[in-house]
Amino acid sequence: MSEAHASLAVVALASTNTNQMLSREQRNSLGGVSFADLRRNVIDKMIGAGGWVVNDRQREIGGHRVFEVIAQTPGAKDGKPDQVWNFYFTEINGRIYSLTTHVENSATERLANDAEKFLSTFSPLEAKAKRN
Repeated sequence: MSEAHASLAVVALASTNTNQMLSREQRNSLGGVSFADLRRNVIDKMIGAGGWVVNDRQREIGGHRVFEVIAQTPGAKDGKPDQVWNFYFTEINGRIYSLTTHVENSATERLANDAEKFLSTFSPLEAKAKRN
C-alpha cells in the first residue's frame, strides 16, 4: 500500500442548546456545528495545501452520524502523485471529532475502508470527573 496518513482530533465541543434548533438546522449540523462551518474548515486547509474540495455527504457509520468531506491535492513536480483526502466529522459524547486521512489516489478505497472500520468501533473514554 502507498504511504498513508491519518489523524484524529477533537475539533469542537457539542453545543448544549441543540434541542432548541429547528429540525432543518439539526439535519445540517453535528452537535450544533453546521456542516457549512465544517466544510469551510476543510476548504481553508485545502487552499493552504493547493488543493480543492471534491464532494461532501452525510452518512451513518457504526450508528454515528458522520459528515464526510472529500478533497484532493495535485501531484508534485518531484513525482509525488495526486492525494485524496477524506475528512470524517462525527459527534460522540459531547465532542466533535475529525478523522482526516490522505493517500495517493490509487489507494483511496482501501484507506477509506480502514477509516470507516475505525469510526464504526470508535468509543472514546469519557473524562473522569475532577476530584478535589
